[in-house]
Amino acid sequence: MPPTTSPGHCRRRPATRVGRVRRAAIVGIVAGAVVVVAAGAGVAWWLLRGETADQAAQRYVQALEEGDRAALEKLLPDDADHAQALDLFDGAAGRISDAQLSASGDDDSFRADVMIDGQPGVVHFSLAQDSGPWLLAADYLGTLEVTTTIGGVTPGAAVEIGGVTVPVGQTQVFPAVYTVHAAPADILAGEATVAVTNEAPVTVMLEASLTPEATALAQEQVDAYAGACAQPATAVPPHCGLRVPWGADLTALSSLDFRVEKTPQVALAADATTFAATGGAIVATARGTARSGGDGTFTYRADDWAIYGDVSFEDDQMVLAVR
Repeated sequence: MPPTTSPGHCRRRPATRVGRVRRAAIVGIVAGAVVVVAAGAGVAWWLLRGETADQAAQRYVQALEEGDRAALEKLLPDDADHAQALDLFDGAAGRISDAQLSASGDDDSFRADVMIDGQPGVVHFSLAQDSGPWLLAADYLGTLEVTTTIGGVTPGAAVEIGGVTVPVGQTQVFPAVYTVHAAPADILAGEATVAVTNEAPVTVMLEASLTPEATALAQEQVDAYAGACAQPATAVPPHCGLRVPWGADLTALSSLDFRVEKTPQVALAADATTFAATGGAIVATARGTARSGGDGTFTYRADDWAIYGDVSFEDDQMVLAVR
């Protein structure tokens, strides 16, 4: 039975004077608390506004060393959208350390000589101030480019960095050490640990391989697909690897019933680009008008039922497409 092609996804007034006194006291306490909070916020803003560029630079480097996301956020420009980079930073496997900070120009640019993953590195950044506190200016993020040996050429392919799923290719990150894992993690094995500063882009080729669980997960999808193929029908279902020669015995087909005795068993190619599900057994019962006249029922059996297809990876899924 030759294969065919289709996509498949293998929230009363107070009674006494005492009650009124308590109510007034509570109101007074709340109002006082608001005044204190407002005053405290004002003091913090003036302190930041009065700091020097050197002090702000030191805050930035300290935030990188300590993995302090909240401190980083206070230094980001108002128009910067770095939610993903901050999430990645939260999941980093290591931080910079032993930073030696120095000014690198007359334009509030800085250089930090650091240790990262046991090796020396350099972090460059610049600061700018308008009417408020010092904020990071351009070129403070590093570039991490990831390619993989499996799934890397598929549109929509992804990897996991610190538990965050990101597309294969270039990702902007704060200086830190990151663990990159092939995705989906339960289907593909392979990881690498990389130290990223913004001195130069970092490229990593991830050596990926199929996990032992990958075939079992693919088999679940093929079992479900095969089950859908074996539903009662009035014609041979397309894209199922089935061929029922009812025309040899019937002039007209009224119904087909199937009984799956064995589902085709999946084997994934080592490079995870194709799959072959073979060795299935299925029985088809055809009903209709017999060539000899009257109603006829005929049974056909195939012990070589097979389904073939292609494998691709999209975000955190492996996709099986039946040919």
